[in-house]
Amino acid sequence: MDLNMVLKEKKEKNILLKKKLLLTSKNKAIWLIKINSKTLIKELRDALVVLPCDFVIEVEWANNEKLAENVVAISKVDNSLLIGFDFLVCDDDIDNLNSYFELWITPIVSNKNHLSSLLKEFIPAKNEWNSYIYSSLDKWSIFYALVRYLENYKFPFDNKNLVKNVVNI
Repeated sequence: MDLNMVLKEKKEKNILLKKKLLLTSKNKAIWLIKINSKTLIKELRDALVVLPCDFVIEVEWANNEKLAENVVAISKVDNSLLIGFDFLVCDDDIDNLNSYFELWITPIVSNKNHLSSLLKEFIPAKNEWNSYIYSSLDKWSIFYALVRYLENYKFPFDNKNLVKNVVNI
């Protein structure tokens, strides 16, 4: 599929996601978070509210609730809307990570992830590699990876290259 067509579809689904989940339309990026630890989710939530993007936390124990203006917790995301996410933050318990790559969703993963041989930290200056990596499963390490990604997201050329690299995994 042509990159411009994919980006157009991603934008359309992004808007649908935000409307369906009552998220702010002023934020461009929307992230999917799939981390199973309730404690870590609660710790991260406090950090996420200050970032200029929207977050959907998908966990089976969620009650489909709005945790903040830009943070929603739901039990299951509609598969037809998954392409609307810009990136995925996950722990090592995630299954079928490849299915997210096929939808051009940038992964933010642990350096101990089972696909660590294929996933390397994106280097914007060289337009190389395909993800953002956090070093340990704690809120500060994950938050640092999120902020690095957001810095890249500000530059459309770099972000397009990152998305292209994700598809080539």
